[in-house]
Amino acid sequence: MNTERGFCARLALGALAAFALAVDAPAQTGQKKEPNPFPKPVKPAGPRHDPPDMPFRYAPMGAATRSVIIPLSTNIHVAFDTELLRTHVAWKGETLNLWSAVYHGAKDRFYCDFNGTVLWTNPPVFAWSVGDKPGTATATPPSGARYLGISTKGGATTLMYELPLPGGTTVRIHETPRVERVWTNDVVVRRFEIGPSGEALSVHVLSPSGSIRGGVAIGDHIEMVGENALLIADANAGRLQGPEDQTGLLHYVASNVSFESRWWIESAKSDSASRTSSVGGLQQRVYIRIPPHREPLAVEFSVSLWPRDHGSTPVVGYFPSRVASPDLADRSKLTEVQSRSHAPVVSGDKTFQLPGGDEFYRIERFPLPKEIELLVTGMDFLPSGDLAVCTWLGDVWIVQGATGAPAAATYRRFARGLCEPNGLRVIGGRMYVVQKQELTRITDTDGNGEADLFECISQDWGFTGNYHDFSFGPVVDKAGIFHVLRTGNRGVFEMPYQGWDIAINPATGKATPVCSGLRSPDGFGTYGPDKDVFMTDNQGNWIGANKLNHLQAGRFYGFPSTTPSSRDEFDGKRRDVAPPAVWFPYKLVKSASGIETISADKFGPFTGQMLVGDFQNAIVTRVFLEKVNGEWQGAVWPMVKGFGSGTHRLAFGPDGKLYVGGLKNAAWAAIAPKETSLDRVSWTGKVPFEVKEARATRTGFELTFTQPVDAATAGNPEGYDVAQYTYLYHQTYGSPEMDHDGKKDSATPITVKKAVVSADKLKVTLTLEGWRAGYVTMVRGLDVTSAEGKKLWHDTFYYTLNQIRQ
Repeated sequence: MNTERGFCARLALGALAAFALAVDAPAQTGQKKEPNPFPKPVKPAGPRHDPPDMPFRYAPMGAATRSVIIPLSTNIHVAFDTELLRTHVAWKGETLNLWSAVYHGAKDRFYCDFNGTVLWTNPPVFAWSVGDKPGTATATPPSGARYLGISTKGGATTLMYELPLPGGTTVRIHETPRVERVWTNDVVVRRFEIGPSGEALSVHVLSPSGSIRGGVAIGDHIEMVGENALLIADANAGRLQGPEDQTGLLHYVASNVSFESRWWIESAKSDSASRTSSVGGLQQRVYIRIPPHREPLAVEFSVSLWPRDHGSTPVVGYFPSRVASPDLADRSKLTEVQSRSHAPVVSGDKTFQLPGGDEFYRIERFPLPKEIELLVTGMDFLPSGDLAVCTWLGDVWIVQGATGAPAAATYRRFARGLCEPNGLRVIGGRMYVVQKQELTRITDTDGNGEADLFECISQDWGFTGNYHDFSFGPVVDKAGIFHVLRTGNRGVFEMPYQGWDIAINPATGKATPVCSGLRSPDGFGTYGPDKDVFMTDNQGNWIGANKLNHLQAGRFYGFPSTTPSSRDEFDGKRRDVAPPAVWFPYKLVKSASGIETISADKFGPFTGQMLVGDFQNAIVTRVFLEKVNGEWQGAVWPMVKGFGSGTHRLAFGPDGKLYVGGLKNAAWAAIAPKETSLDRVSWTGKVPFEVKEARATRTGFELTFTQPVDAATAGNPEGYDVAQYTYLYHQTYGSPEMDHDGKKDSATPITVKKAVVSADKLKVTLTLEGWRAGYVTMVRGLDVTSAEGKKLWHDTFYYTLNQIRQ
């Protein structure tokens, strides 16, 4: 039946089978598209807001894309810039307006803002300098300045960072903001705990407008009369060393400055657009001067707004307590329980969950409590056997008893306030999460069950704050190097590493470029004895279809990437695109997601193979990989379908079962009934009749089956249909399938000359005529049966033939 007419007829039949599997194949020309039985969730009407007890929130703001917002009370908030180590705004009013697809269901708005009264702002310059006088205002952090993270131990939110000193040393600083009530007014206090320093330090704390009242321009108290209010700033400290402390802490300068101010806005096409302006002329600055000191030092700075006719009274003297001694202890050390956890522990929904799957693989549903909104973006198992899950909303939940009965599992909130994390890994017993803007290690140091330390391992990449500006990972290779994968979609050329795989030095936080050309690397992991790094990429501009890439140093994978790529690459002129290990046909995989490797025999006969999720079709596919001429390539089959939400993350548990986390919302559609899901897949013990492996030979394929084949049907060349196609590399979104002659939406039939069955009937060797390297090879065996007369579980696979074996 290897005629073109017969091939086309069988192709159509196979397409229907693929449709039945994928549920939502696109309608062909002239066909009516079936309605989605599970419509998109409704978009919220406006922004989301955090609860008043939120300790912090990482979120992009137009003035600083790497912002940490800290609520000091129900209506007083400050925002800290982790790049320039400055508090860039304080306001009175509601909590932050959270904008992004996860918060309001749309991709058109993503810079968070607020409604309220601005108390004060600081310009976009690096806040600290070393030396007797404050340095020149610059928007570039000095080499060696490093944001270290957040501690919430004891209930206070403390920002941790370090500054470089001459001679290659550093000084560590902990900054804790709070609010104090003085008379009827709220006073914002910033407490600085500063490690020993042989150099004088200056920190820019205020850039007020107005005039000095009473001629006071130095000391511990400064008053500035503005148009509508009086601003009072005070500083207080413990014992300072040296004669310099007689001049006081606060200093005022009015000097000429010249620097570029930059902020970000959304463009009409949902891109990130930066706006810059040259700032020059006379600028007033209030700074704290800290003399050299041999012991740790604590300094508190307060600022408040008062009526213009308010009397001249230092505010700091009215605080309930004076400056306490500094505590610069290593926050990462494990201690006894210091505070009671207020994190909720929630039981699952008691509604009955109908199991799914088939006779070979069974799907169990976890009855997720609605209030935790478990939009799964990362998950891994802890040494305890519990499952750690991070969510798109920025929470981390621990599924306690995950390997037991799903209905008996409980859910404990471990962390919150993260910025749209898209990956969680437990490495050496420690939890690592990749947020959009940084790689973070999260620890419960006092053992109360709730994280209190959020260490910034690295933020050494450009971050525009765009909705599309995701980071994925971490991936740890054989050498123990951390990899973070960055989206290239909606990249801005001068922002480093968009569209790159970057290697992170965990000791220094420095990033090293590995390879470029990544569009949306939603799936990530390692494979094989050498722990080679793999990622899935999603169809779009420059990416013809979803694909699985083996990432190698120096290679380019197709999507225009930002600096350190060349301008020509960013402009789409580079053509040496590394082929993927596997192309996924679009009718099967519309949005490739998580990766896992079957490492144990508890999951059926496919040990050592890879599983890849598809978000939109809510399925898991199986991938067989082999090395041909030193390069990975292989085949894909459908495997398990019917998950509760869009299939996003995969993780094998200590029980050998596959855990599948999902989500969908108004911006991320999926053919699945629920907005959140956690499912568990287990092998029933029955072995399906299936092509287990497909290995490329010099003349065709060697197929290995899970069960002995019927020699008559498997040995008949007419029982197979083979065709080849490829995809275009172009800027247009996606690509049609192209045959050998460049014909659109077509595949070239390949002749099967021989089909030879092995003596044990577990293998069939196909000899092909007319096949070519560089094409996806579809192999369909509709007529092949097992020795017991069974049809193939899945009759079609797709092998990406980059190379023919030499």
